[in-house]
Amino acid sequence: MIDIAPVATGEDRTMAVPPGAVVRTGYVDLFAVRLACRERMAVGDVKAAFERRLQLGDHQPWPCPRGHWEGDTFVLVDGRHEYVAALMLGHEHILVAWCER
Repeated sequence: MIDIAPVATGEDRTMAVPPGAVVRTGYVDLFAVRLACRERMAVGDVKAAFERRLQLGDHQPWPCPRGHWEGDTFVLVDGRHEYVAALMLGHEHILVAWCER
């Protein structure tokens, strides 16, 4: 019997997947990420993401931040609070998701 830990999610974040596309996930170096949205972030939202990541330790949250690739740079379109929290905690990589045709 395979021992699999239960999966828990703290919030519902959806990702629209076009017909025929495949969702890929992988670890990306934090310094190879660019934020698509550079608007101001609420301190409380960053604090909440920081506390979630702190509780996870070396594990990554699911659903993970998502975006797309532009060459060797991953453009983050959703999950910027998690990205900033990972930077604050000194992580080197972040788990992300993207669609491929």
